Amino acid sequence: MASFDLPRLRHIDDDGVADFRRDGFLIVERVLSADQVADLRDSFPKLFAGRFDTGIYPDEWHWREGMSLPDITRHMANAWKADLAVARLALSADIGRAAAQLGGWPGCRLGQDTIWWKAPKTKSIALHQDSSFMDFLSPPRTLTCWVTLDDTHAGAGTLEYVPGSHLWPLTPLPDTFHAEDDHHAMMRAAADAAGITPPAPVPIVVPAGSVVFHAGEIWHGSGPNPTGDLMRRSIGIHMLPEAVEFSDRPGGYIYRRYQRTGDPTLDESFFPVLWSQTGHRTTWIEGYCRTGQRRLPDDAAAMTASA
Repeated sequence: MASFDLPRLRHIDDDGVADFRRDGFLIVERVLSADQVADLRDSFPKLFAGRFDTGIYPDEWHWREGMSLPDITRHMANAWKADLAVARLALSADIGRAAAQLGGWPGCRLGQDTIWWKAPKTKSIALHQDSSFMDFLSPPRTLTCWVTLDDTHAGAGTLEYVPGSHLWPLTPLPDTFHAEDDHHAMMRAAADAAGITPPAPVPIVVPAGSVVFHAGEIWHGSGPNPTGDLMRRSIGIHMLPEAVEFSDRPGGYIYRRYQRTGDPTLDESFFPVLWSQTGHRTTWIEGYCRTGQRRLPDDAAAMTASA
């Protein structure tokens, strides 16, 4: 099966771009089909049980049955390397094209995906800025597509955005953002430091299969899910400008491991190009989404000839 075809993302108009640049986020409802949502939901229990389609672990894996506290939000990063349903979403050209349009980028590559599973009775995620985690890159920028796999509800741990806060100064990398008692505290401190009175955060209430694009500089996070029956499963696709490079600043404790010695460029083996106005797209993406094997086109042709 090829990467997800998401035609609703091909029609973001000038008003949508203007709204994104004013508010720092843009909601597009009902982007994924019911079958696409179902496939992704089925991946969650497999992933957190350690059953990986490709046999490869994700880069980050927070929360394990019998080992982790039951009230912590489950979190995983770069599940596209482990699970093909997630890969078909994270490697979608339509998501990359829309992100490049909103960011004003000539091309877009995948930085990482992030799996979020906020089960009933789980705690909050502190408001933060995604680009704070990108200091190991130059420029340190990202743009996220947040994909909902359940209907979301105010008061049940849905994502919250502070409109316009993408125009505030970028803060340093936070020490933590899991299970904060006051999940707005870091945002208020940043507003105070900038001399800004922050607007009230906006909870995102949308049906399953919707997406929200947000700027990497916007303050966002989620409160606790105190309900006994509402699930909030979602996936964040964090994208980078195509021309981004590794910086000479320290940091990047996970993702700098993919930097080649003496070479600041990002390798498409780990940061594939989703869409470019030049027409370039990483060549192995579609084959990988079908088979779980990353092969160059010549490799695939040779395999077919020898079969």
